[in-house]
Amino acid sequence: MGGATATTGQTARCRGCGAEAPAGATCPACGRLQPFPPGADHWTVLGLDRRLDLDRTDLERRFHALNRRFHPDYFRLQAPDEQAVSLENSAAVNAAYRALRDPVARVEYLLERSGLGTAGQARPPADLFEEIMEVQEAREELELAGPEAAPGLRARLADARRELEDRQARTETELTRLFPAWDAAGDEERRGLLGRMRDLLATRAYLRTVLRDVTGALEASGARAD
Repeated sequence: MGGATATTGQTARCRGCGAEAPAGATCPACGRLQPFPPGADHWTVLGLDRRLDLDRTDLERRFHALNRRFHPDYFRLQAPDEQAVSLENSAAVNAAYRALRDPVARVEYLLERSGLGTAGQARPPADLFEEIMEVQEAREELELAGPEAAPGLRARLADARRELEDRQARTETELTRLFPAWDAAGDEERRGLLGRMRDLLATRAYLRTVLRDVTGALEASGARAD
C-alpha cells in the first residue's frame, strides 16, 4: 500500500516516524497510513476543490480509488491503530461520496458547513399557497367522499399531483442552475446565492410533504374502492 499520493494537499507529522506525511495517504518514509485532517470536509476527503458543479465521472473515479486504498482488508495484518485509521478513512470516503453524488444533498451539506442549515418547518411558497390549499381541501374531501364523488376527486388529485411533481422538478432544475454561479462568485455573492438555494430547498421540502399526503390519500381511496 506504499506510494499512495496525497488526497487533501495537507501534510502532518507521521504518527509512526515523525516525518512530514500527506494527510489521508501513506507516509513516504515508513508507509504508515495517515488520517484525514481533523474537520476535513467532504470535498477535502475526495481531493476536490469546494465546488457545487461536479463531474460525476470524476467523482466516481475518486471514490472507487480511495475506497480501494483504505479498504480494511488491506490493513488486517497491520497494527490496531493503523486498522482504526483505515476504518475511519474508509467511513469518511463513503460519507463524502454519499453526500456529494446527489446535487440536493450536496447543497444541504454546503449550507450546513456554512452555518445556513435547512432545518426547521418548511413554509409553502407564496406563489403556490392558494393552489396547495385547494389540493389539501380536495384531499380532505376525498377522505370523506362516498362512492359517487370519489372518482372525480381522485382524478382531480391525480392531476394536482402531476402539477406538483412538475413544480418539484423545476425547483430542482433551478437549484442546479445556480451551481456554476456559486462556483465562480466571491464570498459576499456566494452568501446571497446560498440564501436563494436554501429557499429553493425549503420549497422542495414543502412540495415533497404535500406530494406524500396526496399520494397517501389516492392510495387509501383506491384501496377503499377495491
